[in-house]
Amino acid sequence: MSEINTNKILDGISLAIRGEWPDRQIFSDEVQQGLKPGDFNIILITSSQKQIVGERYQRTPLFDVLYYPKKGREECYEVADILSLLLNVISLPTGDLIRGTGLDFEVIDNVLHFYVRYTHYVRRTDPGDPMETLEIKQGG
Repeated sequence: MSEINTNKILDGISLAIRGEWPDRQIFSDEVQQGLKPGDFNIILITSSQKQIVGERYQRTPLFDVLYYPKKGREECYEVADILSLLLNVISLPTGDLIRGTGLDFEVIDNVLHFYVRYTHYVRRTDPGDPMETLEIKQGG
């Protein structure tokens, strides 16, 4: 298992959506040219981190996958049903699988907001003292 980070998870979400809807535009950064009906926008809403044991930390980023429907609320419900299955377990670009939790959705002003969290663990290591600072004292 390789190191998991927020950008890899974002890429995994994009790849999953692209696999289901190859003809749709998917944004994950600032939208330069405006959104059109049928487009997706993936936003990191918040992320938390807590220390578990020693150098091990639990991270929980929360993403909002926005969908702008072509027809209306009913289309939002259909897309939410598909996203519930599609984003339950995603494959990261490294080939690792990660399970989504807290999959919720709501429709606000005819835009689907699909929320998903991907809890994962990271290890933070302290490099210690570099070898250049070692002093050798010889007795004699």
